[in-house]
Amino acid sequence: MHKYFSLLFLLFFSNTLLIAQEKQDKLKVGYAGSAPFVMHSEKEEGIVIDIWKEIAFGINRNYNLIEYKSVADGIKAIDNKELDILIGPITINSSRAALVNFSQPYYNTELAILAPVVKTSFWGKIKPFMSTTFLYAVIGLLFILTFVGFLFWAVEGRKYPEEYGQGVVKGTASGVWLAVVTMTTVGYGDLAPRSAAGRFILGAWMITSLILATSFVAGIATTFSKSTSDDKTITGLTHLENKKVAVPNYKKIIDKVRDVGGSPVAVGDVSEGYQMLLDKKVDAVIYDAIPLEYIFEDDKKDDFVLSKKRIEPQYYGFLFPIGSDLKRKVDLQIINLQENQEITHIVEDWISRN
Repeated sequence: MHKYFSLLFLLFFSNTLLIAQEKQDKLKVGYAGSAPFVMHSEKEEGIVIDIWKEIAFGINRNYNLIEYKSVADGIKAIDNKELDILIGPITINSSRAALVNFSQPYYNTELAILAPVVKTSFWGKIKPFMSTTFLYAVIGLLFILTFVGFLFWAVEGRKYPEEYGQGVVKGTASGVWLAVVTMTTVGYGDLAPRSAAGRFILGAWMITSLILATSFVAGIATTFSKSTSDDKTITGLTHLENKKVAVPNYKKIIDKVRDVGGSPVAVGDVSEGYQMLLDKKVDAVIYDAIPLEYIFEDDKKDDFVLSKKRIEPQYYGFLFPIGSDLKRKVDLQIINLQENQEITHIVEDWISRN
């Protein structure tokens, strides 16, 4: 009987030790970030949660998930060794690497620009024709045509008034007509020089008009380009001059916007920036491409455009306390998931859900 109770006690004690050891071995895993990498809801889900589940299965470890409001709060917890690992869309950079250890990058992304589509108004379409450059070009062309027309009348019109008309006004007008027909290569044949001097002037005008027409077209094209640039939809950094732009609170991005003449407005997450864009408090949003793609609503896709211009490539990694033995095991699992395209499939699945 005594042996029986001893056996029961040993079994109970062993189970207690196993349970205690299991609790002790559970990893403390913090998570922070924006959707769709981290979904701040009652259920623990998101891209990094799914990736971590695959990693935890691969290293055969149990864990407890702990939510943090911001990546900065999670980094403090890692620095204080309150966590074994912090997961999320955490950009790898030198300032963070000075405090903690980064894992192998698990995802490479870039910044994207979300901005309203600018539809050119009727005035915007005719505005280039009202520019001073365009008007000067037209006036200059008319002056040259008038001068050439006068030369034709002076050389040919006075000799053949039956073709060019009586008087300097009618003769010059006929000469202008001949100059226009020659410049446009229409060649009606109703007027043609007869004298050697007339043929010389017409030949010189043919060559000159080719150069003149080319320069005139190029000038008009430049005028159109410059006149419509202010109304162009924002699709790149060069379009941000004098524009208010919602950006992540990241010095390098803020400096980039300022360098091109924009006014950066730092936001806590992509949702805040997107709402400011909808409320017309900013002219554009620059943020990581995946969160922007996820939050970009289908019913708004006719009114806004999402542009990827390889702006500041981003590399996401997980964080460990300095000297962590867990890092190498996680790195090996990340490499394995990348080779099998598992991470890509998880990301594509989440983006398609919106």
